[in-house]
Amino acid sequence: MLFDEGMRDTVTNLLQEASNSIILPFFKNLKKEQIETKSSPNDFVTVADRKSEDFLAKALVRLIGQSKVVGEEASSKKQNYFSVLEDEFVWTVDPVDGTKNFIDGNEQFCSMIALLHYGIAVASWVYIPKKATCYYADNFGVQVKHANAEYKILYRDGYVTKDSSVKDLRYSASLRHLSSDQKKRIKASFGAFGKRIFTGSVGIDATLLVTLKIDFIFHSITSPWDHAPVDMFNRALGGKTAQINFFDNSFIELNYNNKLPILFSRDINDWDKIASFFLNN
Repeated sequence: MLFDEGMRDTVTNLLQEASNSIILPFFKNLKKEQIETKSSPNDFVTVADRKSEDFLAKALVRLIGQSKVVGEEASSKKQNYFSVLEDEFVWTVDPVDGTKNFIDGNEQFCSMIALLHYGIAVASWVYIPKKATCYYADNFGVQVKHANAEYKILYRDGYVTKDSSVKDLRYSASLRHLSSDQKKRIKASFGAFGKRIFTGSVGIDATLLVTLKIDFIFHSITSPWDHAPVDMFNRALGGKTAQINFFDNSFIELNYNNKLPILFSRDINDWDKIASFFLNN
């Protein structure tokens, strides 16, 4: 049995080990030369990111024969990761999601892993180092583990949705990679919704989604290490994940081989309503 408690716990233990032995020792203890930028002045990477990703990648490939790893930091140096995303088994790794928070001494950061089977997430983990808490999702539901306690079930076979007004929907949105015109369209729609919440970490956002503290997440660009874990959590809730093409006002199924904006709604019935507000402004 591949997706059993043993696999769940083994990956959880790896995340905990990476956190305790690599990530947390650098928290509030980084030297200037241990912080770099990648694609832009605001796209940070630290020694903690690189060392923890290396540790996790080497451990994960040993868990499933012939599996591959697509890690955020390694992929930033080689752009051919798309070629393996639809292989039989691929792990995605974001070692420190919320790196800017980590650098600033803000505890809102996490580590994320997803297991893809032919391009679709079938299991995912979000580990929050400062809380020693791990959230886990697969096709059967969502579970959470606090420190040394056992996993407990949050949802099994999806969340029972309730009728709600669009104006009550709470959300997280990142617009960084949109054009100025697209940003104006999206921002114009925000008034139709409820409270906007900003954490600086999509993994932390995913935990807010599964604890029903927010209703949807919008990101201006898709990446497998960021969004495969969130997609698994969202689908485990019974939600809908899809991408939005602002150039022809269309919606498409999630495909990591393109970098279109992505929308996660934990209520499948709300997805079209939210996307329509974005496109019609």
